[in-house]
Amino acid sequence: MIQIKRQQSLSQSIDVEMKKLQTRLSDERTSYTCFESLSNELLYEIFEYLDACDIYKSFSNLNIRLQNLIISSSLLLRIELVPESKHLLEDHCQHVIIPNSHRILSLHLASDSTDPSLIDTFFNHCTIDGSFHRLESIILKGIKTEKLLATLYYLKSLPRLFSLTISVKANDYYDLGNIYPLIFSLPALKYNRLSRSIHAREINIPYVINQKFSTIQYLIIDHTCTFTQLNSILHYTPQLRHLYCDLVMDSKEEFKNDLSMKLPHLKSLYIQQSEASFDEFEMFIKAISSPLQILNISVFWGEDYLDDNGCERLIKKYMPQLEKFSFHFNHIIHDDITKDLIDLINGFINQLSSPFWIERNWFRGIIIDSENIVFSIHPYRKEWIDLHEHMKSDHRIMQLIIMNNQFTELTWRFIKKLKRASKAIHFTHLDIEGGSMCIHRLLDILSSLPNIKSLKLSSPSIFPLKSLPIENTENYRSVLAINKITQVKLGQVTEEQEEQQIQFFINLCPHIEYLGVECMSNTDVPSLMKLILMNRRTRIPNLCYLCFINPIADENMVRTLAMIIDSETVNDNYTIQRSGKKISVQWKL
Repeated sequence: MIQIKRQQSLSQSIDVEMKKLQTRLSDERTSYTCFESLSNELLYEIFEYLDACDIYKSFSNLNIRLQNLIISSSLLLRIELVPESKHLLEDHCQHVIIPNSHRILSLHLASDSTDPSLIDTFFNHCTIDGSFHRLESIILKGIKTEKLLATLYYLKSLPRLFSLTISVKANDYYDLGNIYPLIFSLPALKYNRLSRSIHAREINIPYVINQKFSTIQYLIIDHTCTFTQLNSILHYTPQLRHLYCDLVMDSKEEFKNDLSMKLPHLKSLYIQQSEASFDEFEMFIKAISSPLQILNISVFWGEDYLDDNGCERLIKKYMPQLEKFSFHFNHIIHDDITKDLIDLINGFINQLSSPFWIERNWFRGIIIDSENIVFSIHPYRKEWIDLHEHMKSDHRIMQLIIMNNQFTELTWRFIKKLKRASKAIHFTHLDIEGGSMCIHRLLDILSSLPNIKSLKLSSPSIFPLKSLPIENTENYRSVLAINKITQVKLGQVTEEQEEQQIQFFINLCPHIEYLGVECMSNTDVPSLMKLILMNRRTRIPNLCYLCFINPIADENMVRTLAMIIDSETVNDNYTIQRSGKKISVQWKL
């Protein structure tokens, strides 16, 4: 937000300065270079977006005014050194960085796999010591642990180092337990991210009596650890507000409560991937005793997370202030465990049908992605099905999302078995994403989902023209007889079949209240409007909201569609408006 405001302020300031310059040129008929005519204040703002080495290279010795500006103590410098600049590194250190160490605000050093020596070369020419007393942010990408340990020792002398991002060199197996204590000793640090690509488990942090606690508030642990190791890390961070962990593995040793540190300020916890047991997770949550408001966790293979209402019990007892809960349980589909997986789905759905989950407006769903299945809970967020104020959102939504529907036989066998249980599950929303699915397969799925109210298809072009005349098939008649679909969203309607595709869904869903159509740039939107208006008078009288998403939508298209509505209907009470690429029509019934 600050950056956006600064950019807006910068843009406005440039406009003002340019107008002044144009007036001066007109009045005095004097030639000026536009850039040099900008005020000092505006030039300082421009320099804030440039690398200091580039500033010195571009503006040194041009004229006295610019020279005085770039050497002024009022201009704080940002240094970004990438592999491409290695051949100039010694010159940058000697003529820009070292002489201006007291003015440097941020330092970004990035080595890569093709040339990992940039950081080593930098520290051969420069030491970050107390002279960098204005330095607030450091990023070190691809640093060796030996060099990092030496660097962290010197960073303790920086009184304003608030942010430190470290990516340890790939294939470096050094014990991170020696790195964290040095990070925690930095006197003003608020944000820290430590990344390592390999899945090494060595994090042995020594327990020190009377250890000084860290000031860190935002901690990103972007490497593998266990809950026991995480617990020992957090022992030194009582001021922590936000915690992110990349991969939490199952501990080999017993969870140690005696090293626990209560985190009274921790508001959000993100665990990107957990392979630890629910028991360990529960002990960890108990140990930190935090007033969590946001919890986001993805679990792999931990079926005990779905047992005995464990999550509900944990939230009630230890996270009563929780507002946003995102949970993903990931499982691979196998023929030999399909029955157990169906039982897991039924158990998951039954647990989440309790008033506890419904009252919190947390959406629940099942995602089938190729040969993977995901059990999902996420907080309410405005969806396409929350259209406008007269359509109230139903927070009891149970979503079934089918991704990447280039099905293998294994996936389709699982869906067939899921169909037998789906009538009891009461799915209310079906979302088909990705590749091709024939119309017969879609109807087969819909025939077992009698409670579906909203249907979203990312690519209705999956229905070839020859497949459309199937109204006499048993599946079609079954779906037509039982479906309660009131909301349909179609993506990427093709020019060749646009009218046939839309007509098919109009015929299939006579109760439709909302229709959304994502068009191609060559879609004949006026013709689609005429088709839909004709059906609104006959087949879909409840239609009250129509939306076209078109990459070339403009006010001329809005006027054209309004003229069509006026010519096709009499005394129709409607509104039409455009917001970017979206044109919406709403009728008052």
